[in-house]
Amino acid sequence: MEFATGAMGTLLPRLAGMLMEEYNLKESVKNGIRDLKAELESMEAALVKVSSIPLDQLDPQVNIWANEVRELSYAIEDSLDTFVTRVDGIEPTKPKIKHLLKKARNEFNKFKARHEIASDIKNIESQVRKIKERRDRYKIDHVVAIPATTTPDPRILALYEKKSDLVGIDKAISELVKVLSEGVDIPGRNLKIVSIVGIGGLGKTTLAKALYDELNQTYKCHAFVPVGQKPDTKKVLRDILLELDIELYRDASTMDERQLIDQLRKFLAGKRYFIVIDDIWDMQTWEIINCAFVDSHLESTLIITTRIVDVAKNVGGIYHMEPLSDDYSKMLFDTRTYGSEGPAEVTTKILKKCGGVPLAIITIASLFVGKHSEDWSKVYNTIGFVHQGNDNVNNTKKILSFSYYDLSFDLKTCLLYLSMFPEDSFIDKNSLIWLWVSEGFVPDSEVGENNFNKLVNKSMIEWMEPKEYWVAGFLGGYGRHQSRNGCRVHDMVLDLIRTISSDVNFVTVPEIEQHGTSSAGKQNNRVRRLALHGGSVEHISSIEIEHVRSFIATSCSDSRIFPLWGFKVLRVLVMQSCEFPEDCSLEHLGKLVHLRYLLLANTCNILPEGIGHDLKFLEVLDLRRGLRSDLPPSVGELRNLRCLQTDMHTKMKGEIGKLTSLEELQLYKVNKCPNFWTDVGNLIKLRVLEIHFKRMDETTGNALLKSLCKLCKIQSLKVVGEGRHENKYLVLKDSSLESMAPSPKLCLLSLEGMLVPTMPSWINYLHVPLLYHLCLKVQVVEARGIQLLGKLPL
Repeated sequence: MEFATGAMGTLLPRLAGMLMEEYNLKESVKNGIRDLKAELESMEAALVKVSSIPLDQLDPQVNIWANEVRELSYAIEDSLDTFVTRVDGIEPTKPKIKHLLKKARNEFNKFKARHEIASDIKNIESQVRKIKERRDRYKIDHVVAIPATTTPDPRILALYEKKSDLVGIDKAISELVKVLSEGVDIPGRNLKIVSIVGIGGLGKTTLAKALYDELNQTYKCHAFVPVGQKPDTKKVLRDILLELDIELYRDASTMDERQLIDQLRKFLAGKRYFIVIDDIWDMQTWEIINCAFVDSHLESTLIITTRIVDVAKNVGGIYHMEPLSDDYSKMLFDTRTYGSEGPAEVTTKILKKCGGVPLAIITIASLFVGKHSEDWSKVYNTIGFVHQGNDNVNNTKKILSFSYYDLSFDLKTCLLYLSMFPEDSFIDKNSLIWLWVSEGFVPDSEVGENNFNKLVNKSMIEWMEPKEYWVAGFLGGYGRHQSRNGCRVHDMVLDLIRTISSDVNFVTVPEIEQHGTSSAGKQNNRVRRLALHGGSVEHISSIEIEHVRSFIATSCSDSRIFPLWGFKVLRVLVMQSCEFPEDCSLEHLGKLVHLRYLLLANTCNILPEGIGHDLKFLEVLDLRRGLRSDLPPSVGELRNLRCLQTDMHTKMKGEIGKLTSLEELQLYKVNKCPNFWTDVGNLIKLRVLEIHFKRMDETTGNALLKSLCKLCKIQSLKVVGEGRHENKYLVLKDSSLESMAPSPKLCLLSLEGMLVPTMPSWINYLHVPLLYHLCLKVQVVEARGIQLLGKLPL
């Protein structure tokens, strides 16, 4: 709900927590906090009402008032963060004399912090009084809100799976095949290039992908690569190489544009290929990419998709993407409302406004799912379509905003956060959910998962499986090598949420805003969430980073990254594919004492040794594709850590027994981790565990099994031994796995490289009804076990 209410969602519970005895505040300060909390709760309720009204319908004075309250909530929470880190983050050292000196200094610092928070509370009370006066003057409480009533329907996921579910696609495919086949009857004809052109949301990418799936196997090699509005052409060329042969070109990241083009020409020479370049916006980009495609006179095919007619005209043959016919529009609408049926005249009006744009039809249909026929007119009237001539682009954006304003407040916040990510990104679901948790948008990952699924069901984000996506993803690895699912944001939805995020000062993307996006919600360049995605950005030095809470940087050089010591209240730090010196250790990382989330991918090889002592509040440490060195032993001191993920290049040399808050753990080379086999049993909050070991004797293996039996909350368990590739399994005679009492939510169980005596009796549909993936090597399987396996949803 943060987009609407600033930091109120996390601030109010924290104010209540400040009244606890452990902070030892004076009674006068506590009374001030109580009064402040009561007034802020009233303001939060008013903000919720205000946020239900589209921004273009808000009275300007009301909008100004709302921005002031949001900014105040951030300032208050920043003050609390500073206080808490100075009080809770202090831990004495062990040597006696140093311990006494340290303790005395800590007590003085705590006294000073309490005095400063008392002063801050008085100053905040004064600001609140002034804002309250304006609230009464503008009669904010009389603002009428539009209720959010739509319930997401999980059945929408199934519609993404089959081509047969894509309404009207067969006719379009036939027409496009005809365009491609004209003049290709003679063997040896030159390279055929066709562009699919049309407005956003018509389904150009969907059509191109459907044709690609139908024809790619008839070509020697093939690739499908998105480009986007502000592309990094070097990245696009590299993605084409990776799609053609990821193993051969895994190290292509070091090549410049000319080298990439030369490699592509060399690879494609003498081959018949089919390549789709999705979403070209300008001729300069196309001309650079086109240099890579050689004509081997083998009837190769290139397809591009674009919204720009001039680009299409200069590329080659053109296929104009047309809106759906009335019949197909009605069919798509009926499919997406799952049998809900309303008055024919209302449906006709809806479809007329949608103008045959599939994305508009899909999003608006979600508003009517489960509605009674008599309610359709009311829902239609609350949508309040606005005519803007025959401009389908603006009409569709308007329709998308209607679906957006129908979302609950927490879903709006989670969706707006996606404006932080680059265009056309595959966004790893798990990493995204942990970002929401670290930001305080959701209390835990299970609520985050529900919100993710709801956004998919509402068609605000597109569900993606790694095998369906073809390029390097954001917050994850290369698509073909990921095991997790994720999403991408449709261009039109991304445009919408970037505009809203900027208007309410929720997210700042400078390279987008300098091209015209509104920044009316910003006050004195005070930025709360900042995203940099390569490229050239003007006036970046004017951004005040001391108030930034989240910083995401992708494909940036170290000269474009702000100095870490400049961030005063940073909670989230993500750096992906940023250019740093090889010996870079991010020496100022320890100064980010408020940090909750840290992701480093293809950026830095070394972590500071004292990270575990400095970042006391860190909850997520994601180093997949991050380091090429060992984790500092001090990582074992991160007692608030809830998620730790590494890859095969990183070893954990510190102990893990103190990391009792962990819910997810992914570690390689666990043999190097002291006492791992027994200590892992202390991590009883674990829901997801994936570990890889090189060697293990029977005693160690049995100790590990006994530890695993203590993990009663486990939902995904994967243990991998390297010997499995050589059919060298660790034979375990201990049957302790039988005593395990797993969570009924267990969905994945994989013990690779280990041979257990028998299949545990609890592996059945009554105890683990959600188990869909099972990998066990057992010595004896009884007939009853086979019968039970047959009833599992595997």
